[in-house]
Amino acid sequence: MHSISLRFSKELTQRLNQMRIRSTRYKVALYKPIHQDQQAEGASLTEVKTENTEFAFNIMFERNNPESEWRIVTPLKFTD
Repeated sequence: MHSISLRFSKELTQRLNQMRIRSTRYKVALYKPIHQDQQAEGASLTEVKTENTEFAFNIMFERNNPESEWRIVTPLKFTD
C-alpha cells in the first residue's frame, strides 16, 4: 500500500476542487525524487514531472456529480 502525507492529499484535493473538470473520475500521477538524498532534504511526492523525479504511483479521485467535492478512492496509508 502506498503512503502519502495527509497535508499533501488535502492540498491536492483542494486543487482538484478548483479545477474545471467535467467528469466524475480523475486520475493523478505522482512522482518522487530520483535520488534518495533529495528525499532526506524534505522533498516528497509531487504531481509535477521533472528531470529529477520518477513515477511513483497513480491516485484515483471521484465525485458524485460535477458540482460535488472530490474524494480519494485509491487505498492509501496516510502519514503526518
